[in-house]
Amino acid sequence: MYYLTRQTAFEASHYNRIPELSDAENFALFGAAANPNSHGHNYVLEVMVKGDVEADDGMVINLVTLDALLKTEVIANYDHKHLNRQHPVFSENPYLQPTCENIAMEIWHRLVPSLPNQMLHRVRLYESTSNFADYYGEGSMVYLTKIYEFSAAHRLHSHALSDEANREVFGKCNNPAGHGHNYVLEVTVKGDVDERTGLVAGLNFLDEVVQKQVYARFDYKHLNIDAPEFETLNPTSENFVKVLWDVLEPNLRPVVLHRLRLRETAKNHFDYYGA
Repeated sequence: MYYLTRQTAFEASHYNRIPELSDAENFALFGAAANPNSHGHNYVLEVMVKGDVEADDGMVINLVTLDALLKTEVIANYDHKHLNRQHPVFSENPYLQPTCENIAMEIWHRLVPSLPNQMLHRVRLYESTSNFADYYGEGSMVYLTKIYEFSAAHRLHSHALSDEANREVFGKCNNPAGHGHNYVLEVTVKGDVDERTGLVAGLNFLDEVVQKQVYARFDYKHLNIDAPEFETLNPTSENFVKVLWDVLEPNLRPVVLHRLRLRETAKNHFDYYGA
């Protein structure tokens, strides 16, 4: 089985508002996205298809065919449009919010009829470089990812090893004065899209939890010295991503935490899905 990903992009504007709610209620629910004058995004769409390679042409699907489908079903309906007013689905139903989650599902349902059975594997829609939604055709289940960056110092040093062994195992990362990273944390939550709001989880809610549980604890801190979690625990990224899970997961409930990805450098990242 082969998996092929094709990317395209479109520009669109929209707002998120529930008609019977007041301005204050809509802004409390959707934040700045409730602005009735609208806002816009440079959306990036990734479509992943799967299948066996055809013996005749050596392809899963002809990219010309896939590009033509994206042009007629996605670009024609989304590019340079006001989604609430001009999209054929969202304009007809003012209660269907053009959120990243709903758009990803709508694009999936547009593409499926024109592709061979079970060829479409995933639709990923980037609303921005720090926010994207994945849809796999699982009912109303969507995976929403928000990306955060913070800065911290640490020293890799295990109390179970001698000083000489620590220097041998961790090299320059064992520097007694420590060193630092701009950590990038991807928080992926999953759940059924709320029919009323079009959201898996409110972005303001995610931001607030990360602010309290990640930034307040670890941003601009020396992990070995300032974070009680690492008083005896070696602050490797493997240990750090689990610590982050342990402080985030209970505070995100009832939203379901699916995955954390901690990027320590451009060369390496660490994923954790819970115990």
